[in-house]
Amino acid sequence: MGISQFHAPTGPASRRAGRVAGFTLIEMIAVVCIMATLVAVGMGLFQRTGSEAVKTGTEKFAAMVEQARTTAITRRKPVALALVSPGEAGLGDEQCRLGLFELEEWEANQPVTGSQVQRWEALPGGVGFDSGAFESLSNAAESERVSLTWKNGAEKAELPMLVFSSRGALLSPSGSQPVVVILSSGVHQHGRFIPREGGGRRIVRIGRVVARPWILDV
Repeated sequence: MGISQFHAPTGPASRRAGRVAGFTLIEMIAVVCIMATLVAVGMGLFQRTGSEAVKTGTEKFAAMVEQARTTAITRRKPVALALVSPGEAGLGDEQCRLGLFELEEWEANQPVTGSQVQRWEALPGGVGFDSGAFESLSNAAESERVSLTWKNGAEKAELPMLVFSSRGALLSPSGSQPVVVILSSGVHQHGRFIPREGGGRRIVRIGRVVARPWILDV
């Protein structure tokens, strides 16, 4: 009985099997184009999400400024709105927070003691206090830090803060001009806030004699 020779198929079936083994150049280009489109869409969505978070955080901050001012007027006591970055005031997560404190008394450049009026208010994740001045107005987040003690001396921190008088005027930061607070989308690294390019940026201006917040379009 003779041994028959094996002949590899050379018809359409073999050509289809060969195409399954790898991608053609056109198929690879198509895959790359699809991936680039998905990345671009994802980046656009990420930037829009960051901008929306900044918008929400700015509105919350402006509402807290108004609440601090109103609380100072109704209680007839100086009230501080503390600006807390991640890792400060004993708070260990990655969110910036706002704290409202009724102060026993206020004297510029002196430590203060207060009682916390309500729980910490967190800004949306990824939103922080940006640096820099705006149109020659100083940035309250970069102002002189005030040594604040609360919870009967159990808690203490040095924080930037806005302090309002019982008449609704701005006592601190010191000066005669309004101040601003700039909020942006970004990350905190090594104790610094690094804004994200295209992630959104908004500014709140706080007056001096009538310390009401104004959200500026920038």
